[in-house]
Amino acid sequence: MIREVFILDANTKVEMAESDRKNITIHQLLEKSAQSALNIQREDGSFPAGRNYTYDEPETPVRTTSHWAVTLSEVYKITGEDIFQKAANAAIDYLLSDEVRPYGYTFHCRDATDKDQCNGVVGQGGPIRALSYAGPILGRKDAIETAIEVFALHPFNPDLGLWERVEINGKKLSFDRTLNHQVLFAAAGSKLASESDLVNDRVEAFLNNLETNMRLHSDGLIKHYVRPPPIDVIQKVLYTPRHYEMIINELVYHYYSRSDERRKKERGYHTVNLSALSRIKRSFGEHSIWESNTIKRSLKFLLINKEELITKIDTKHGSGLPGVATAKTLYWLGNRSSEELCELVSIDVSKNLDRESYLLYSDGSNQHNQAARISLLVDFPNIQLSL
Repeated sequence: MIREVFILDANTKVEMAESDRKNITIHQLLEKSAQSALNIQREDGSFPAGRNYTYDEPETPVRTTSHWAVTLSEVYKITGEDIFQKAANAAIDYLLSDEVRPYGYTFHCRDATDKDQCNGVVGQGGPIRALSYAGPILGRKDAIETAIEVFALHPFNPDLGLWERVEINGKKLSFDRTLNHQVLFAAAGSKLASESDLVNDRVEAFLNNLETNMRLHSDGLIKHYVRPPPIDVIQKVLYTPRHYEMIINELVYHYYSRSDERRKKERGYHTVNLSALSRIKRSFGEHSIWESNTIKRSLKFLLINKEELITKIDTKHGSGLPGVATAKTLYWLGNRSSEELCELVSIDVSKNLDRESYLLYSDGSNQHNQAARISLLVDFPNIQLSL
């Protein structure tokens, strides 16, 4: 069980941190957290479902199980212990089950009224990442093949550089207009690039179009919606009417560009977008996008506003671990040393860690998702943290 943690006030928390500081490596932390996760894994290999904390929407166990599959397989690779191999395989078995893909198309990720059950392309990114990450470690060719299959069934337009959403019953739902959804889906697929020419070509085409699709405010803040060239959008809608939402996208784009409320949301997702791009760079490091003004300006905004973005002032949106997302961005996109990033990761983990179970902790309905997010640490080298 994930126990409740009570903190009297901010000053008490600081004093406790100073008097009870502990050094631990990322590998040690992952192992301790995975050990506790064994106690909450269900008989079918799944983990308790979370809720989308931003909108408080009910989710299926797909997201949490995907995160834990990554962590458990990584800990098995680190320790070689059979218990983690068994648990990781059980999680993968669940993600490959008919329950998760009831129609044989996309993963069933949420049950929210009047919203798709696939949760756009971002919902699909989690299980694709899990299958592509754990598959090679566990020797699960079936996991890799399924990841490629689900990635490939999402229609991709190379002219616009965007993926379409596909409902769990196979119905095509037009393009996902949210930038971080597109970036996270590309990041999930990037690890499959060496396994599939189709995946490699589509992620590369996505990067080729990113400067056009990823629009920035004048100060470098990343805008929430993609914005392909309007003429290209009109042509696509004329030929394929289901893309009519892209016309709406063009109309609301200008309104949202001047909205203070939308800007708060975009500040929350700035680190999400950049940390996902940093994952893509690991597989597509030679692409010219990384030296573009678009990336440089968005990184500059991150550096100037780092403290506010990490503390998520005036926004509930974005990463549950913004310090970790920032550290990942600076390491892979900003070419900072791992030593420089220890403080960012240490502070973020310290604020969220249950010191008995070594599970990441969050109040309310987000607790299961937050605990599973320990998987985000597998992208770092085995640096030493100070908790």
